Amino acid sequence: DAVAEFSVQQNQISPEFGHSSGGQFNQVLKSGGNEFHGTAYEYLQNRKLNAADNFDALNGNELHPRYDNNRFGGSLGGPIKKNKMFFYGLYEYNPIGRSATPGSLFAPTAAGWSTIGGIAGINPTNLSQLKQYLGTAATAVPEAATPNGAYPMVGIGNLSLGNQTGSAVAIPIGQISFNAPAFTNNENGVGAFDMTISDKDSLRARFVLNRQGTIDTNSQFPIFFQTVPTNAYLVTLTEFHTFSPTVTNEFRLGYNRYSNTTPSGNLKWPGLDQFPTVAIYDLGIANLGPDGNAPQGGIQNQYQVTDNLSWTKGAHGLKFGFDGWKQISPQSFTQRGRGDYEWSNLSDYLFDYNPDYIAQRSLGASEYYGDRIFTGMYINDSWKATPHLTVNVGLRYEYQTVPYSETLQTRNAISNVPGLIEFQKPTAMKNAWMPRVGLAYSPGTSGKTSIRAGFGRSFDVLVDNFGLLTLPPQATTTVDVTGADSGNFLKNGGIAPNASAAAMTQAEARAGTGGYVPNQIRPESLQWNIGIQHVFHENYTLESRYLGTRGIHLPVQAQLNRVPVVNASDALPIYATAPSQATLDGLTNTLAHLTSLYNAGGYLDPAYKAAGFSGIITSYQPWGNSTYHGWANQLTRRFSNGLQFMAAYTFSRNQDDSTAEVFSTYTTPRRPQNIRNLAADWGNSALDHRNRFTYQVL
Repeated sequence: DAVAEFSVQQNQISPEFGHSSGGQFNQVLKSGGNEFHGTAYEYLQNRKLNAADNFDALNGNELHPRYDNNRFGGSLGGPIKKNKMFFYGLYEYNPIGRSATPGSLFAPTAAGWSTIGGIAGINPTNLSQLKQYLGTAATAVPEAATPNGAYPMVGIGNLSLGNQTGSAVAIPIGQISFNAPAFTNNENGVGAFDMTISDKDSLRARFVLNRQGTIDTNSQFPIFFQTVPTNAYLVTLTEFHTFSPTVTNEFRLGYNRYSNTTPSGNLKWPGLDQFPTVAIYDLGIANLGPDGNAPQGGIQNQYQVTDNLSWTKGAHGLKFGFDGWKQISPQSFTQRGRGDYEWSNLSDYLFDYNPDYIAQRSLGASEYYGDRIFTGMYINDSWKATPHLTVNVGLRYEYQTVPYSETLQTRNAISNVPGLIEFQKPTAMKNAWMPRVGLAYSPGTSGKTSIRAGFGRSFDVLVDNFGLLTLPPQATTTVDVTGADSGNFLKNGGIAPNASAAAMTQAEARAGTGGYVPNQIRPESLQWNIGIQHVFHENYTLESRYLGTRGIHLPVQAQLNRVPVVNASDALPIYATAPSQATLDGLTNTLAHLTSLYNAGGYLDPAYKAAGFSGIITSYQPWGNSTYHGWANQLTRRFSNGLQFMAAYTFSRNQDDSTAEVFSTYTTPRRPQNIRNLAADWGNSALDHRNRFTYQVL
């Protein structure tokens, strides 16, 4: 309700806009006037008002599952001093409650807990913690319905190492479920202040608030659910000055703050410094504890200064500008920072043996600083060459420093191997020149037909995740004691928070190296288009366009020292028909051979392995490519005689070799099958949607 105007730039964007490629969305907020005006509104969607779903009735589900959406707010605008100063403000609150899918786990029955309580040698803290949070199953399920197809066997001796004694007894278990909460609370507000200083100067201030609180359900136990606050604030102050009828200037200061925190709560595990992530797989427990990625969070403070000067000189509309910002962005995330302890068997957990599945904890300084400085400048000339032809020519340049924490890669210089890999200070990109060219031509004299074409070069930004996930081992390291043959694991504190405090030797640093930051090369986009638009029957507009995009230097998640175990000399043949036994017996290679190669570290590049890099080194390299070709058509009828509609159809093809570089989708892998043969991954993108049709009517 606070938006007065909204526009989307579909054709080639002006060099005034940089930082990244893609569409440009512009919103103009409402302002106050010489009269007071206000609104109040309420939008309510409630389970009691919703019709029942026939499928819920057929499936025996609740006919009116919870969905309560209550959006209410109000606005007020008016004069502070008539004809001089005005204000406008709007506030909205929107709580949304939903029904959640109940979680399902397995727990011992009352008889099962009683049996466990009578077994000597069990760690009483482990038993009491599990019973406290898990509860008791009302009845036992058949053994075939349990996670392992059998009841857990509990008895002295480490089961994962094959040392459990014959005195172990079966513990009957059954299913339990939890009703989990699900909600999102949204809070939004805007404020506007406008002041006319003189006939040549005016001042505008804007404030935007967006806050959200949502429930973090990334635990199997609702008691560990936490509210995740996400807050965003934007403040701008703009001064407009008219030097002459042909020269105007816009000067703007801006501040943007974004914060997001995922807390881990304040529940404690007796004897441990933090509540860990605990898994017991023969009970179906994958996470007894808070969100496995908590605590984590980030804050971004951005200070911006912008200036745009417009000058009309004859048939030329010139525009010059500068955009600069300073970003202070501390972020915190340590994977398995509270300790991740996972047992395959209930018995080994109860007897407090060392976890067999995972026993890891990442330690060290978890703070990552994405602090950087960005500067951009541009010049643009919109030249009306003839009454029917307008030519737009512009050039933009940008420079962005490397995020602060990424420059600390030199802390791992002890791991340098000249000619193989060197952990130098990454350098910033210095050649981000972005030319833009556009043409608009209207043939004939009717003014109802327009032909437009454009070409441009843009650069995107590199996200902080890349640096955050490739910190040097001196900043954070993972202690791994998985499968150790020892007892009293949790009683002795699990993995202590200071378990790795000594300075690293060269061998330790190389063995612990898991990331590498290359020199800054920003993703590049080349865009071109040509289209024709025609107005007919006064109210109808038809537009048809060809659009092309070429992506270069796209980030790819590369495991620098990984090589394929299966290659031209070590591979299993593929048969179109079933081979004879004699053929199989005559094979010179077998699956067992390939498996043994892998287990012996055959997936590591021999040069890296010989230097002591025994772990996978992940790096986000600018090696990716993409192409897009599209034919877009749109028919619009403007509002007339009570009818407005828009129909659009696009036929396109999108190909790439690097759709995703982090685990952001299940439909495409986050890394290529062989980083040394990226061309093998070229093909139709997961984002390729050949046909798209939309229709809107009012």
